[in-house]
Amino acid sequence: MRKDILSSTLVILGAVVVFAKLQAYSWWLIGSYKGALGVLAVIGVGILLTNIIELVQLKSLPSFGETFMWLVAATIVIASLAVTTTKAEFVAAAIAIGVTWLAQVADHAWSSTHHEHHYLPT
Repeated sequence: MRKDILSSTLVILGAVVVFAKLQAYSWWLIGSYKGALGVLAVIGVGILLTNIIELVQLKSLPSFGETFMWLVAATIVIASLAVTTTKAEFVAAAIAIGVTWLAQVADHAWSSTHHEHHYLPT
């Protein structure tokens, strides 16, 4: 529960960064799309760290899917930072991080209401 609250707080902070950049605010660190994407990447790493143990263990198919989605988001961010970051790349990275966070929270909500474990007999 605390991890979801922390990740939700980080997502709200990320949404503020995205809104500010798209509205042409020139706050320190988000004056350029590359700077704003760097801030968003750090926030994304924070969100990832709130769920890293479950993702490393790959306990279920949804956690495998989340891991794949984080890899896609990381690929978009790294590729965008390696070149001149455009508005489209910034928005794509923000969407990828947001969708991955949404999958993470949905998985936690689903697993907290379904406590049955389905193991194969040994």
